[in-house]
Parts: sequence; structure tokens; C-alpha cells
Amino acid sequence: MESSPLKHPLDYYPENYYQLLAELQQQKHYLFGYFTNKTPIELLHALGLVPTRIIAAKHPELRQGASERYIQAFGCSWLRRIIDIGLADGYSALAGVLFSTGTCDSLQNVSDIWKKTFPEQLTYSLTFPVHHTIAAEIYFKNELEQLVKFIQKQYPDQSSNLTLASSIKEYNRKRSLLNELLSLVSNRHIPYINYAKYAYLSDILPVEMFNQIVDQYLEAELEDSDDTEFKNHLTELPRLIVVGGMWDNWKLFDIPEWDGLVADDLSFSGRNINYDIPESDSLSEYSKAQLKRVPEPTAYDEHHRLDNLEKLIKEHQVDGAVLLTMKFCDPDAFELIPIRNRLKELNIPFLNIETTSELSNLNQLRTRLAAFNELLS
Repeated sequence: MESSPLKHPLDYYPENYYQLLAELQQQKHYLFGYFTNKTPIELLHALGLVPTRIIAAKHPELRQGASERYIQAFGCSWLRRIIDIGLADGYSALAGVLFSTGTCDSLQNVSDIWKKTFPEQLTYSLTFPVHHTIAAEIYFKNELEQLVKFIQKQYPDQSSNLTLASSIKEYNRKRSLLNELLSLVSNRHIPYINYAKYAYLSDILPVEMFNQIVDQYLEAELEDSDDTEFKNHLTELPRLIVVGGMWDNWKLFDIPEWDGLVADDLSFSGRNINYDIPESDSLSEYSKAQLKRVPEPTAYDEHHRLDNLEKLIKEHQVDGAVLLTMKFCDPDAFELIPIRNRLKELNIPFLNIETTSELSNLNQLRTRLAAFNELLS
């Protein structure tokens, strides 16, 4: 990607998601879109594809409401926006889209809608077990084998050599770098928004390019002189953790009310980097590792999620927790009571805020966050 302005990736790419897709397509990358973090991105990469998370970013030709004739009435604002963008050719640079089960009812229904609405785009539906059992491991391994056969049939020249171990190594490196950034946030060296932008970029840039950019950033961070005044400002703030689902608008965190954030348990952020996968070519080992991950609210094992949240709270010495829910998202809403009950046991103050992917009530959220921070001070 030599033609791209790599000098300031945090300024350029988050604001130019669709331009990035177009650039990658022009450079002959086979982009394969995905929606959920339960996606075998390492396997797609090993097959010669570039896994690219589908984002509901601002699009210049978006016509809001265009999705009404395609999507069910109970679909959330994020899903409606995704279809609106698709109808404006926002995702035309993608060679294909991978759908995964174990998501909400609305998103599971979208695979059929997508196939009918965008017939020129390759689609594949992967069944991801919601239980982790020996039978589930065997079943999921078979699902992955079928996915490999499908991709190799579609792209015989691109995917003939399956180099899974080397792909896993690249993604383990990505998760390690993001954890390093998050440790800088927790230790009050950098604000959470810096990490949030990199977490966002990690899902839309080719992994090799992302790792290089973060390596350069971390090296520069070590060389730069300390901004003592700003770090003192961070140190004085209550230590917050944010919990939630498939949030994809980093701009929510680009406000001072979030400066106290030291950790998160968001679907595509903290929950997406808290594991390693054995660097092996074995699909059996790979399927086991994927099923061991912290499950989403749409899957079973609520206690696994709550135990992981408690671990993060203790590890980062959290003072208060914020549950971020998407408006009209039932899985997010179902988590409210068990999370609140666990936090009450831990004596951790709790705030629930609800918004849309367009941040339509941002000013109201800022007021509530400011009041919560004041309460914790």
C-alpha cells in the first residue's frame, strides 16, 4: 500500500474507510468482509484473502431509510445503516462476505437478504457452535474444512497453499501489540482514544500493515518525551471500564468524558484480544482455540463473560463500569441485569448508556458520563 499516506494513519484511515477498501481492491487484494468477532480471520488470511470488518462508517451517498424494504422491522439501527450503505455501493470493493451463526436473529437473517440484494457478491455462511463441547469441536473443524474447500474452489490460484501457522503468528502479533497499547492506557501513559483508533484500524487494515504501523507508533512513544501535564490529568481521573457488544464508531470515545477509561470488554476490542491461538497448521487445534474464547451475549455461558469482566476489573483496578448498548439491540439489553448484579457484588458503581451507531444523542451521553465521573471522584 505504498500509495497510501501512512504518515498519519490514525487521521487518515478512520475517516476514509471506503477509500481504504477501494485502494486495497485496486492493489489486487481479495477483501472478504465479516460482521462478528467470531470469524476465523486467520484461516481467511491463510487462504490468501484480506479479512475486513464491515463498518457502518459515514458514507457520502448514503440514503437513510433505503433499507426499509429489505430488512425486518425489529432490526437495530446499526444493521439498517449497514444495508443503507450497501445499497449505496459502499461495500462494492469486497470480493465476498462471510456470515457466521451464533449472532442475533436480525443479523442471521441478513445473509439471505444480502445474497438476494447483492447477487454479484460472493457469500458464505459459517455455523459457529454456541456451546463448547468435544462434539462442537469436531463439528466446527468440519465447518472450517468446508470453508477451505469453498474458498479454494472460488480462488484456486490465490488459496492453493494453506499456511495457517504463519497467519496465526501474524494475528497473535496483532493481539499482542493491541494488548501492549492497552497496558499503556491502563498505566495512564496514553489516552484510551489512541488505543480505540488502533483497535478500529486492526480490523480493516491488512494485518502485516497494521503490525508495522503499531510497531512504529510504540517505538516513537518510547522515544518521545513525557507529556507530564496530560499524564497527571489522566492520573487524577476515576478508572473506568466500558462493556458492550459490536460497537464500531470510535468517535464516541473521542470526548474528554472518556479520558478515565483504562480497559474495555467490547466485542471488537478487549474481548477480541484476550486470547492466543497455537501457531499450528492443525484445523483441529484451531477450532478448539476459537471455541475457548469468551463468548458473545448471543451465545451461552454467561458466567464465562461475567468472570472475564470481574478479572478485568481487578486487573485494572477499576472504579466504575459503563455498559454501552446499541438502541434496539436485544442481546446487549439481555446482559444488563446479570452485569449489574455482578458489579453490585463487587461494589463497583455502574452506568448504562444507550445510543445509535450515528451517535444521535451524544450530548446527552456526555452529560451522563460527566455526572458519573463526578460521582466517582
